[in-house]
Amino acid sequence: MTAENPVRRTRTAREVAQSVGCHPRTVQRAVAEPRDEFIKRSRARQDLALELKNAGLKYREIADRLGCSEKAAQNLVHRARDRHKLTSVT
Repeated sequence: MTAENPVRRTRTAREVAQSVGCHPRTVQRAVAEPRDEFIKRSRARQDLALELKNAGLKYREIADRLGCSEKAAQNLVHRARDRHKLTSVT
């Protein structure tokens, strides 16, 4: 069972588990974002990074807009490019 309304948490699963007296994995299962929703959100972020790169922004500028590191911005762009290459071939 996963969380129906996933929200970014402020405490770790370990912290919650200690406070309620259960195993951290139990907490993770209860509050986890469904996999398909995570993938959808992840791909949208990758696509946005690729759009910004195609618009002429530098990785540092993309990182600033997305609130991540420059290396993370590079990875987002490369993953989006790889995914688009795979879908255009088949």
